Amino acid sequence: MLRATLKGMAARKARLALTSIAIVLGSAFIAAALVLTASIQTTVDDLNGESYAGADVLVRPLEPETRGDRLVREGVTGETLAAIEAAEGVGEVTTTVSWMVNAIGDNGKIVGGLSPTIATNWGDESTDRELREGRAPETDGEVAVSAKFAADSGYTVGDTVTAYSESVQNTEYAIVGVYGYPGGRDSIGGTTELAFTTPEAQRLVFGGEDAYSMVAVDAAEGVSTSELLASLESVVGAESEALTWEAYNAEVNAETAEATGLIGKFLLGFGLVAVFVSVFLIANTFSIVIAGRLKEIAMMRAIGAGRGQVIRSVLAEALLLGTVAGVIGTAVGIAGGGVLTSVVANMILDAGQSSLTVPPTAVLTALAVGIGVTVLSALVPAVRASKIPPVEAMREAVKADKPITALTVTGGTVTAAGVGALALGLSESLGGDTADLTAAAVGAGLVFVGLTLLTAWLSKPLVNALGLLWAWSFAGRLGRRNAGRNPRRTAVTAAALMIGVTLVTATATLLTSVKASISHYFEDNVKAELFVSGPITAAVAPTFDPALMDEIRAVDGVESAVELYYDPSDINGTEQRVYATSDLEAGIALYGGAFLEGETTELADDEIAVNATAAETLGVGLGDTVTATFSRGDAPHEFTIAAILEDNESTDGWYLATAHTDEFYTTRPTSALVDVADDAEIEAVADDVDAILADEPAVSVQNHEEYAAQTTVLYDFAILAIQLLLGLAMIVAVIGVVNTLILSVLERTRELGMLRAIGLTRGQTTRMVTVESVTIALFGAVLGIGTGLGLGWALQVALADTGVDVFAVPVGLVFGYLAAAVLVGLLAAIAPAVRASKVNILSAISYE
Repeated sequence: MLRATLKGMAARKARLALTSIAIVLGSAFIAAALVLTASIQTTVDDLNGESYAGADVLVRPLEPETRGDRLVREGVTGETLAAIEAAEGVGEVTTTVSWMVNAIGDNGKIVGGLSPTIATNWGDESTDRELREGRAPETDGEVAVSAKFAADSGYTVGDTVTAYSESVQNTEYAIVGVYGYPGGRDSIGGTTELAFTTPEAQRLVFGGEDAYSMVAVDAAEGVSTSELLASLESVVGAESEALTWEAYNAEVNAETAEATGLIGKFLLGFGLVAVFVSVFLIANTFSIVIAGRLKEIAMMRAIGAGRGQVIRSVLAEALLLGTVAGVIGTAVGIAGGGVLTSVVANMILDAGQSSLTVPPTAVLTALAVGIGVTVLSALVPAVRASKIPPVEAMREAVKADKPITALTVTGGTVTAAGVGALALGLSESLGGDTADLTAAAVGAGLVFVGLTLLTAWLSKPLVNALGLLWAWSFAGRLGRRNAGRNPRRTAVTAAALMIGVTLVTATATLLTSVKASISHYFEDNVKAELFVSGPITAAVAPTFDPALMDEIRAVDGVESAVELYYDPSDINGTEQRVYATSDLEAGIALYGGAFLEGETTELADDEIAVNATAAETLGVGLGDTVTATFSRGDAPHEFTIAAILEDNESTDGWYLATAHTDEFYTTRPTSALVDVADDAEIEAVADDVDAILADEPAVSVQNHEEYAAQTTVLYDFAILAIQLLLGLAMIVAVIGVVNTLILSVLERTRELGMLRAIGLTRGQTTRMVTVESVTIALFGAVLGIGTGLGLGWALQVALADTGVDVFAVPVGLVFGYLAAAVLVGLLAAIAPAVRASKVNILSAISYE
């Protein structure tokens, strides 16, 4: 039997190649995800290793416990630096000043986005800067910029750039140099940089204090690192800490490992989707191959092969095929992971080089997936093959397809159970209370599985309906009937595509609903017509001069205008969102909020207002006293709660008068709301306000639609990223359609020959196969879109209490998916259609 199996495999090279494609892709996805994660971590570790490389001991300020305090830069003081330089065993000492700033490009907008712009001192010798143009800064009004900043900003040597930080307002600097890094890199880790003189960097980062972000110390000759560390620990004081470079590097690597680990899990999830799709394809492929070998298997049974031998024969074929394809897939995945690592390292991290790391888990997991999935997928066809009676070899009659009754009943039962669990989980939400998210999630999963099982039953009506699009031609009618005559095969082929489309549609629907909910909230609740704000992706919160508010209020058509300051402050020992405004009543009204208790038109300097939930969380009420410490403040302040606000997504937090904003992290307003009079034109008022803000390029005036679009821009990125990754997983489904059609053509060789013999032309044959392919692809897409929209609705309802209270359909994306399905069907039909049209008529219809 083993020899017969091997000879049989050797005689069916084309079918083996087609079967192996799905296995290769599934294994490759897993290997690529794991290799990419490990390689990116190694590459990032190498980048981290360049920071302060060569230093023996580093001295840095101690990190505060709260986020608000971490935003404000505390540095190693000049006194501590003097003590370090005078300590025993100290050789060379290098200082670094570094933190985030904003800079305005030649287009009037903030340079950069998710990657921050960093201000540093040119004297930082912990990195190997390479001056490419010009010279280093010599005065406080000069700056050298990284090559990436020059490219992103549109500036070069001789131009003037405006930069600002939280402690320094807009300042113009003359660009005197452009620099890069070894290996032709334009940046480190994708950041953009501005290098100033040390005093100017200290002004931007520390407000002019004689302080440093890091002090790198080399041991004197004959002094060990441990001796130097002990010496420095005795002099750095309680506000700073000394640690070895190795300890610092390990700490940084651990922090980046957490981030890259999350990315790896994210990618691995899509790899598992690809594997899940591959299960359908491999099982379908083996079913088709076994169906084509019915006579061969029946003949073997007739000459004495037992059922166990048939099963072992098929499983041996699957094992051998899975092993070979798994090895190839693993190799392809490792190579693909290396290519992706290079792309990420050079285009995103700007590392100049990448390190390929192949963890043993990548190889073992990919092989386990390739072999395990193949053998398991072949098990059912193997058992089915073993049941073929020997008499089957003695007749030409085609065996009837196995009924789908059991599959339909199972699918209907699972779907009904899922609908019940989903309804139970959402019932409280539908009634206005909190949803049971666990029950809803389980229900959604069961519905998804149930509909997948029902695909065969659904294929008949849906394929017939979709086939009406091509029923006007004879070839179209044949293709429609071919697509619907084997429900199991059509279902499994379409299910692979359905899975990817379902996940894409559900995700897009949820994120679109989030965006629509935010827009709807602004339209229905926020009374202000105009907003003054900057991009949410800016490293430093965009701000503007508070003195401009008086000019804005004086604009014809402005009913009222209120500015808002923000600070992540400490209230009674907990981190809280704190706002300050000169007109609390107007600000709350413009945001659509309301007072529950103690309505006040103006807060005194020692009074504070808070929303109801925040007050309840801290256990305080009207008239109680709370203690607040602000980001830039040293001493706590006591405030009396003068008002309790109704909970509102836009107004939740704590509110003060503007007396303490000099202690806020952001000492200038970060946004403003403008109420336009009913008889004024919003666009005209917006133009006038924009003219007032001409010298504040970090902020702009936006209407409701523009402001909502800005606040939801990250959701657009998320939709795009998820669709691209799921698109990769759907490649497996496309291969599956091609695979199924080619094997189907091979199986129907005699039928195709007969059709050609009675007059079907090559062109009609090509159109017939193309219609079959497009119909199957459209069936999978329609089923996936419908399921995805249903799951997206369920997710939206389950999250309604969190503010996602509007269900929105991504209409454009849905039509895009349908168009993509047609394209998939057309591409998948090329090879099968060509093969079918070239069938030799006489050979196909010959009996022997």
